[in-house]
Amino acid sequence: MAKRKKIKQIVTKDSLRVMLRNDNIQYVDAVIGRALLAILKRQTDDEARSADTKYQNGVGFNSADAKSGTLTAKAFAKNKSLLDWQRNKWLKPAKNSYPRLCKYAKQLNEIALEKETA
Repeated sequence: MAKRKKIKQIVTKDSLRVMLRNDNIQYVDAVIGRALLAILKRQTDDEARSADTKYQNGVGFNSADAKSGTLTAKAFAKNKSLLDWQRNKWLKPAKNSYPRLCKYAKQLNEIALEKETA
């Protein structure tokens, strides 16, 4: 029986949830903003320009989050903070009780691993 190669976990849904439970709003804004900027960088150029998902490739934002994710990432890049509605959208728990941002944990882990090996 072949052993499965274990993927190193830097970012997980649980680690993201812990970071997002912090009482420091500036810290939470930075976690959300930096994560969304990293995901935005994975969007194709035409998707990033249009704030839309055109390709179902599992990379970047899904179609439900493309517009708000793009707007929030760009707002964070400009202001280094988020508006209440932006923060609340990404903190709102999904049906699985994890904040919305946590659905991108796998991509964020891939990004962290790429940075670690660079």
